[in-house]
Amino acid sequence: MIRKLITILTFLLSGLFLASCDIIEEPKMTGPGHNGHQGEVVRKVLLEEFTGHQCPNCPDGAQEAADLKAFFGDRLVIMSIHAGFFARTTAPHFLADYRTTAGNNINSYFGISYNPVGMVNRAGFSGSPILTPSAWGGAISQILQQEPQAGIEISLNYQSISRQLNASFKTTALENIQGPIYLAVFLVENNIMSPQQTNDPQYPNGIKENYIHMHVLRTDINGPWGEELSEIGAGAGQAFMKNYNITLDQGWNATYCSVIAFVYSGTNLEVIQAEEKKLF
Repeated sequence: MIRKLITILTFLLSGLFLASCDIIEEPKMTGPGHNGHQGEVVRKVLLEEFTGHQCPNCPDGAQEAADLKAFFGDRLVIMSIHAGFFARTTAPHFLADYRTTAGNNINSYFGISYNPVGMVNRAGFSGSPILTPSAWGGAISQILQQEPQAGIEISLNYQSISRQLNASFKTTALENIQGPIYLAVFLVENNIMSPQQTNDPQYPNGIKENYIHMHVLRTDINGPWGEELSEIGAGAGQAFMKNYNITLDQGWNATYCSVIAFVYSGTNLEVIQAEEKKLF
């Protein structure tokens, strides 16, 4: 799918790109990793991928997310939410439980009933924020055309012995933003090996035992829906500071953990800006 997307984006040089029946211009990708020059705030996009280890179609969704991450670089932030029927635990293979209170809340609120699907900035496309993997790339490209409305700076201090994490966030409005606005902060982990159902014919029993799970939501840091920054919005240049402390579970590998933060509208839940920073 990503090869198809790249081919389509190439035609943007001629001014053509069709995604979800919209004409979309070429994504503005500046600097190494598409992250802009040092000190420059660029628009970033959040992909919330809904998945489960007993979903045989989900490896294809995960591969699509990985391909998109490789293409868009740091401008794409991914959070994989294991929730619902396909995330249940059963013996003997699926004993790891990746479900979380935050993930269950988000999954239930948006009415996710099948996997793999995802939301791109929780924005509506063709009347719904719920998108199949084939639509993720076009939605991401479309949002990346927009100028950033806010910037998020993340500062992390992790103590390996105590497993205490102190996380500080500075959110700055780059233009006037209508309120209310919220900051939501989560911890995710990469490179988790455990079984996954699959349709891959290489695995006759339908289970890949050494599957690598990526971007797995481990916990919320300030609640499933975050914390309100302002009830009335923000003026250009206005900044908000927040600080949180959590203790990492002994079962999480801090080396592969990242903090994801995003600012969103309390009116329509649409993400305004997203950011991610690794603990190491």
